[in-house]
Amino acid sequence: MQAIQEKEKTLQDYLTHFSRATLGIKDLQMSAVVTTIMNGTQNRSFKMSLSKNSPESIQELLRKGDIYIDAEEAERVTKSLHEGGEPETNKRKFHNNQRVRDDKEK
Repeated sequence: MQAIQEKEKTLQDYLTHFSRATLGIKDLQMSAVVTTIMNGTQNRSFKMSLSKNSPESIQELLRKGDIYIDAEEAERVTKSLHEGGEPETNKRKFHNNQRVRDDKEK
């Protein structure tokens, strides 16, 4: 299994793509998921967190990812404000709404 986060994509984009791609795979080994995410992500802090405390489920991995998604978004907003632009914060709202819908479908 291989999934690489493209440089222009956010961690949120990467994890959304990864979870959709693996949704139909039965008997998915968490060790393979964690290894794939660690090898594919551009977010070093998230990678280090996974290496220190490996999640036991996809849900736990995504919750942990949410922490680093929030940090990326805060960094983007801060950078945008320093550059005099308007921050984009609607992406996270969509992600949360999508996750709620996905959880309800299970």
